[in-house]
Amino acid sequence: MATRLPRVIAIIFLFAVLILLPVHNVDGFPNGVGDIGEQGCLCHGAENDLTSVEIVGLPDKFESNTTYFLQLIVDNPEIDVNTSSAHGGFRLVVSSGIISFNETNKSQIIGDGWTHTELGNQQRSWNLTWQSPADNTSLTALTLYGNAVNGNGEFTGDGWNKIKIYVSGVENYNTFEQPNANHELDVFDKVMLGLGLLVLLYISVKVVKD
Repeated sequence: MATRLPRVIAIIFLFAVLILLPVHNVDGFPNGVGDIGEQGCLCHGAENDLTSVEIVGLPDKFESNTTYFLQLIVDNPEIDVNTSSAHGGFRLVVSSGIISFNETNKSQIIGDGWTHTELGNQQRSWNLTWQSPADNTSLTALTLYGNAVNGNGEFTGDGWNKIKIYVSGVENYNTFEQPNANHELDVFDKVMLGLGLLVLLYISVKVVKD
């Protein structure tokens, strides 16, 4: 039994490393990010609570067919701006209404959402307008992923975060709670983590019995 212990420890360590690696393997996207960005900026590590992500200018309740002037803001006081390189990036997904960015050369549509261009990553705030839906009994969800980067050309030292905000029309009287800022693993990640732990348990038991 004692001679098998180092082998068991080595197997457990190996599987723990594999399980804790990001499930979605992606590269950096200096020219904007598509649907894969909705899994988070995983190539830049885990979510960073010090990174603040805001959508400024949203009403408590919207009037139908009304234009609202918004600003997306990403900030992290511990990540300095590199004036000669990228400062940050974003991905914005809006369930209804019409989005228009003030500087069209700094934003683009990829997939079902808006993101920065390579020129648009030289900043940490972006101005835009949102024209609300025609139905003021509806509910709109706005999801913003923001990444504050240090401009070193690597994936290290950056920090991303996410917010999701619901805005209802003035004639929508349903009650709801805004999503919690703390995000859990999605269903796919949970399944993969669970399967990995089961495999680890099975191999450990088999090694001990042999």
